[in-house]
Amino acid sequence: MSDIKFGLKLWSTNRKVLDETIERVRDTFQYIEMTPIPNTEIVPFLEYDLLYIIHITTEREGLNIADKQKERLNRKIIDNCIEWADKLDAQYLILHPGFGSMNTALSFLGHLRDERILIENMPRVGLNNENMVGYTPEQIETLMDKKFGFCLDFGHAIKAAVSLNVDYNEHVNEFLKLEPTVFHISDGKLCNEKDEHLAVGDGEYDFEFLMNCVKRSKSSYVTLEIPRTNLDSFDEDFENLEKLKLFINSYVLKK
Repeated sequence: MSDIKFGLKLWSTNRKVLDETIERVRDTFQYIEMTPIPNTEIVPFLEYDLLYIIHITTEREGLNIADKQKERLNRKIIDNCIEWADKLDAQYLILHPGFGSMNTALSFLGHLRDERILIENMPRVGLNNENMVGYTPEQIETLMDKKFGFCLDFGHAIKAAVSLNVDYNEHVNEFLKLEPTVFHISDGKLCNEKDEHLAVGDGEYDFEFLMNCVKRSKSSYVTLEIPRTNLDSFDEDFENLEKLKLFINSYVLKK
């Protein structure tokens, strides 16, 4: 397998921070996973010589493909993200399947034709106790429908395993059979079924196991999905990346 490519999570509102640290970002990360926030400009990001993956705007901005009442808004948001992907020459677009009706999500996906789309797995329970869609390998495979790819969010998979009261290693291994194209990684507690996205080492996840999963896969894109306590700095992202590299080195040495 080729060397792992690490991605920096970015929102289109982070332009100022990126502007100030672009050289360090370019030297440290191999790609940017960008979430376009509505009513922000793409033009500044066209100036950077960077590899992009687009993370389609999420529930925070109103997207929910599993809600039939939001079909028009969903189309508007996704069309905007596809436009960003086209202009930035992004290789993939990552999409949350949302919460509510599995059938509604499937119906909506039936009208999408962009093969760059990767469906991301979800926790079983949302932050506001929503019934999420896409928390088992079987659901994700159905949503992929042999035309979309897959983004494996390790944290979401582990949280779903907590909800389902199953071994999270086995749950993750079942997801790996779907051959993920991109991985999302963060830490979290095993006593909490809701999404946390903690910094590496602040939770209880087995990162040697998780990075071993990446090493065993055919893909090599790993995005750090760890919130910043300081929104005006990427220092925490650089620190978490160094921690991840230690786990990779530990795995290599043991092997």
